[in-house]
Formats: sequence, C-alpha cells, structure tokens
Amino acid sequence: MDSNSGQSARRCLPALLLLVAALGLPAAAGAADLAPTQILGNWLTEHHDGIIEISLAADGTYQGRIAGGNAPQRRDAHNPDDSKRDQLLLGQFIVKGMKYDGEGKWSGGTIYDPDNGRSYKCRWELLDAGRLQVRGFIGFSLLGRSQVWTRYQGMSMTLPPR
Repeated sequence: MDSNSGQSARRCLPALLLLVAALGLPAAAGAADLAPTQILGNWLTEHHDGIIEISLAADGTYQGRIAGGNAPQRRDAHNPDDSKRDQLLLGQFIVKGMKYDGEGKWSGGTIYDPDNGRSYKCRWELLDAGRLQVRGFIGFSLLGRSQVWTRYQGMSMTLPPR
C-alpha cells in the first residue's frame, strides 16, 4: 500500500462512518415507533381484581376496557347516570382518548373509576415491558392517585375473589 492510497482511505473513513451511522438511524427510529404499540394487550390492576385490555381506538387514540376480573357479574352501581347502573362492568371502556406523547408516555384521556362513578384525567407511563404506571387526577397531576398495572400473562379472564 503506498502513501496515497493510505491517505485516500483516511479521507474516506469519516464518510464511511457517516454512511454507517445514517443507515443505522432508520432502524433506531423504527424501534422508537414501536413504543406506542408495546402498551397493547391485557394488564392486571394493582389490586389484582381486574384485567384491562388496552387497544387502539378507531380514531387512533388508546383505550382500555374491563376484559376480566374477580367479579364478572358486577354492575356499574355507582354510575352517575341512573340508566346505566344496571349494566355489567365487564366489557365497559373505562379509559378513553389516550394519545401517545413519546418516550413511553400517554396523556389526554380519561379514566372512569367504577368504585365511585367518577371520571378523571389520565396519564400512563410504561415503566418497562411488564409495568404500566396509571395516574388519574383532577385538574393537574398533583391532585390524584397512581397505580402500577402489570402485564397479564394468564389465559383465564376470571380472577379468584379477594
């Protein structure tokens, strides 16, 4: 190898590294785009009494419905609408309108608490592949409470009574 070819190789090295880095960017961007879909599926509530199925709504937002739990015949007894108090909670959407904010966080939706019949603003944060922090709040996020849901791997949608 003569000195000219050595200099040419050194001059091409930065361009080659830039090309390799550029080719790696679409793969990294694709991995980041998967984050919103990682939330899809079944989640066990913190008290292990409900299974919430998170899915994508027709309008592109994320939603959650009661897919199972320890009281499959439970009615929506605390609903503020008297006409809905006899409806089964099973199958009801309790989380609506969640939008992906990036970096494993969702916001902009609401969550319904069947224990008191109230709806709250909601935020989600995917802590890792198996844990989702759910925060319901009034006004701003400091006035509320959080739960950590875990990914549900079971087959049965009926949980044992607690």
